[in-house]
Amino acid sequence: MNLTIHPGNPGRLFITLISGLILSINSIAQEEPRSSFFWNQYMHTNPAMTGAIYKHHANVQWRNQWTRINGAPTTLWTNYAAKIDKINSGIGASYEYDVIGYTKSHSAMLSYAYHIPIKKMFLSIGASGGIKTLKTDFSKLVFSQIPDPAAINRTYNPVFQCDFGIALHSEKWNVGLSGTQLNGGSFRDSIYSIKQRPQIWLFADYAFGLGEKWKLTPRLQTYVNYYTIGTIIALEARFKENFWFGCTSSFPDFSGMVAIGPMIGYDILGKFRVGYTYEFYLNNHVGSITNNGTHEIVLSYQLK
Repeated sequence: MNLTIHPGNPGRLFITLISGLILSINSIAQEEPRSSFFWNQYMHTNPAMTGAIYKHHANVQWRNQWTRINGAPTTLWTNYAAKIDKINSGIGASYEYDVIGYTKSHSAMLSYAYHIPIKKMFLSIGASGGIKTLKTDFSKLVFSQIPDPAAINRTYNPVFQCDFGIALHSEKWNVGLSGTQLNGGSFRDSIYSIKQRPQIWLFADYAFGLGEKWKLTPRLQTYVNYYTIGTIIALEARFKENFWFGCTSSFPDFSGMVAIGPMIGYDILGKFRVGYTYEFYLNNHVGSITNNGTHEIVLSYQLK
């Protein structure tokens, strides 16, 4: 469906400003999307966690953010990792599809980690590398008396991306520090250049035993990028190693407000994980725009 903006229509000015804002922001930096279920895909932001927890781990996550806002972020992550005990290593592969407004990106990464045993834990050092693509598409907008937005549709050259991380892993806790987009690649075409800025990630979790049936695990992830410093915290209660529930919270988010999300899930036979969270802002607004919250789903296969 095409949207035609005529002279005198206030929507014309609004959409023109938004379009310019998207292009101006993208010309400065390209950010990594975040996940409320970040512990199900530690490898994506810290390659040192490749093969750290499970012998085999296949994971799919889908996040639909700000569901009442047209063009709001939608992200799909898939990844697989395996532990190779004979050489104290982990190998993995991941894919990410991210849509924000009229911008779409794809990335495919390969990861490797070397695990150094230290008593009942190990130190892991990991790196990943791959290709990321970016495209902007304004073909669904038709403006009156200004250039056809189809003329500013951009397909940029793919860029190489490299990440690096270190982590400590034990049966009860994990902690790690990593950097993504470290090489600072630039998406380019004949006119525009969009810079990738390095992003720093810190995570930690600890599992407390509460009797024979219950376990309580607080989790933390902090990220630093070109624009903001953000933190995601989660508290997970687990019953008999299968049923789990809790809450996640992030602050500040894109708008600088606090978001909170109850979560629930179940590990079937200890191998197949299904989880869901519904995240919302405390005043249910992004700026002055009412939104309908954020949905995120996780599906995993994990073998210890």
